[in-house]
Amino acid sequence: MERVIVIGHKNPDSDSVCSAIGYAFFKNSVDRKRLYIPARAGELNPETRFILEKFQVEEPELVESLKLKLRDMEFRTPVVSSPDASIKDVVDLMKEHEIRLIPLVDHEGKPLGIVTQAKVAREMVEGLGRRDLSHDPVDVSLLSRVLDGRVLSNSRGRRTLGGRIFVGVRKPETLTKSLGKKDILLVGDRFDVARAALSVPVSAVIFTGGVNPPQDLIEEARARGVLFITTPYDTLSTAKLVELSRPALSLVRKEFPTAFLDEPMEEIKDKVLNSSIRGVLALDYEGRLVGVVTRTDLINLKPKKVILVDHNEVSQAVEGIEEADIQEVIDHHRIGEISTLKPIYFYVEPIGSTSTIVADFFAQKRVAMPREIAGLLLAGIISDTMNLTLSTTTAKDRRVARRLASLLKVDISALAEELLKAASHLEGLSPEEIIFRDFKEYHFGKKKVGVGQVIISDFSPLYEREEEIRRALEESRQRGGYALLALMITDPLRGVSEVWAAGEKGLIRQAFRVEEMDGKFLLKGVLSRKKDFITRLGETIIRGML
Repeated sequence: MERVIVIGHKNPDSDSVCSAIGYAFFKNSVDRKRLYIPARAGELNPETRFILEKFQVEEPELVESLKLKLRDMEFRTPVVSSPDASIKDVVDLMKEHEIRLIPLVDHEGKPLGIVTQAKVAREMVEGLGRRDLSHDPVDVSLLSRVLDGRVLSNSRGRRTLGGRIFVGVRKPETLTKSLGKKDILLVGDRFDVARAALSVPVSAVIFTGGVNPPQDLIEEARARGVLFITTPYDTLSTAKLVELSRPALSLVRKEFPTAFLDEPMEEIKDKVLNSSIRGVLALDYEGRLVGVVTRTDLINLKPKKVILVDHNEVSQAVEGIEEADIQEVIDHHRIGEISTLKPIYFYVEPIGSTSTIVADFFAQKRVAMPREIAGLLLAGIISDTMNLTLSTTTAKDRRVARRLASLLKVDISALAEELLKAASHLEGLSPEEIIFRDFKEYHFGKKKVGVGQVIISDFSPLYEREEEIRRALEESRQRGGYALLALMITDPLRGVSEVWAAGEKGLIRQAFRVEEMDGKFLLKGVLSRKKDFITRLGETIIRGML
């Protein structure tokens, strides 16, 4: 089935993850033609891990990039041959499958080399009139199979033939002067010529046209150790087939372009287009062949299909969003700069949580909601609205939350306390992890602003690490090219946020008309990053640009 990735923003919060899982379940319920895969664009924070464990839901798949990689291709089973195959075996495969290249692989499936149609054709043209197997002996069993032949005599157990090829059209006494002990004679019903060849003796006589020599001739061949084979093919065809019975390894090209499953398709395109064989061999992590990528495959390459939830800005989206085929957007933030080549379903509602939107879709379409999905969506609402207290919270958020809580038979406030306790866990985190654990990036004109947020009821653990966190803020700001990098430390119980910042801190002073005290901005009633903080900050930046 066609896969569609349902994914939230980078540095995912609980609403982003819970709504992705919930919406993927909803889409799988109403659309049986596709498979919707919930995903996350980064590591889970402690609160989200707690939610998934509490409601016994597996972590969604980690997708760090939407750029196509080799492993995203739908490979056809590669047409291959073994190293003991004949040239004819390889040619037959090329004709049957209408392909120009056959890899030879060992018993583990690892490529030893390739045989190309061009190499076979060149060999046949350059080898016209040569008819000498001295450098490329043929395997007797392989030769017999290629000729559809029957071995009449092989008293010495000869396994290979490696001499010149002669056709018995001359007089016996003339022909024997040219024959050597390693040579091969092709003859029809000229038994006198065959008998003369036994006097040399040659290594093999091949009777063409389905001719069966007399028994006394066969007995003489056995006595002299000469191989006798009879084949139904005429003499001309037999001469060609003997040469084609040579091992395919004799034509193998041991240097060939390869690509591994984790390589991006951008690089593989260059390899294919610059390859003299017009393709590359695709290998798994053990070096086994999984497919052959050709120019035709590049033409038919399809981007990954994706649904974005809880965001619609390039800066917050997973890497490679520009290359993806966006199918839908489900969000509750401002409209950002995401653009598409075709019309899509774009749903943005100014409410407190994307999980609210998803839960409401279930009700509208009368889709049965399992207990674990109801738990995730309720937790997503509580988390993103800070227990329905943020200014972004709407009557719809409260109504949907109550309905989910009733379904689950849980107390909203009790669940909110559990989430706050899980979210407050900062032990063992580096300063950078604290800043970027729940982080959003915004662009206002040429200014790039980054805001991380920590939900916690006791600020003292952060005060103890204030110096190193502030140092990390400034280093991260310079490294990331931010005009302003801020960390919101929010206590939903007291209804207050402290903002620690690096860079153009005057923007915060202008936006909230508050002075910095002891290196901190105390913002009462500012709990929501997107509505209370970034909206006013953005308005200030935009006014400054006018």
